[in-house]
Amino acid sequence: MSTQAGGTDTLGELATHRPGAAELFERLQLDYCCGGDLSLRDACDQRELELGKVLELIAAAAPSDAASPADDLRGLSIGELCEHIVVTHHGPLRVALARLTKLLATVSRVHGADQPDLHDLERTFLALRAEVEEHLLLEERTLFPACATLDGGQARPGPDDELLAHLRDDHQAVGAGLGRLHELGGAWDDSRARCATHRELLRGLGTFERDMHRHIHEENNILFPRVLAQVG
Repeated sequence: MSTQAGGTDTLGELATHRPGAAELFERLQLDYCCGGDLSLRDACDQRELELGKVLELIAAAAPSDAASPADDLRGLSIGELCEHIVVTHHGPLRVALARLTKLLATVSRVHGADQPDLHDLERTFLALRAEVEEHLLLEERTLFPACATLDGGQARPGPDDELLAHLRDDHQAVGAGLGRLHELGGAWDDSRARCATHRELLRGLGTFERDMHRHIHEENNILFPRVLAQVG
């Protein structure tokens, strides 16, 4: 891509190559993970954002300290990229899913009678958790071992198009589930929290959503294109 971001660059390209762009897209609610193939111009049109202003923000964006270690993954081999995803995302994600399940059960039980949408939030999250956990296992048992053969020059074939298409479809479903959670959770506005546990839940769900966006982005927009370029 060019040295200066433009409206024809995709969200995925910008999130991959521009430091701080992913964080900016989170704030602007631009879908750079599942919608990473969309051009910045089209994404701004959908969100009714001024393209020129967003381009200025991208040029001025800088990553936070928390985001900086994962800003540039392009120098990793495919196997190293898979290992990064497991260590940075899969492991912490399993811990977060268990913690959020407990928080949701408590908040739903204590406040659900007065705020019934908490029951909807819990049901939506539990369905999403089941979907995500199944997806993680598929990647760890099938995708990542197949990817490892690409680095090692082994005779076995790498991941096929059908598997990658299935995983992309899974990502779309997870992205839709995250959108439902975001809406049910009031965009994680913790000023609406009924207690300290509810506030902790909302903040935790917000962190979960942001990590899932980065997680899906690293697979859809970095890992999968690398794999397809090598097996194609």
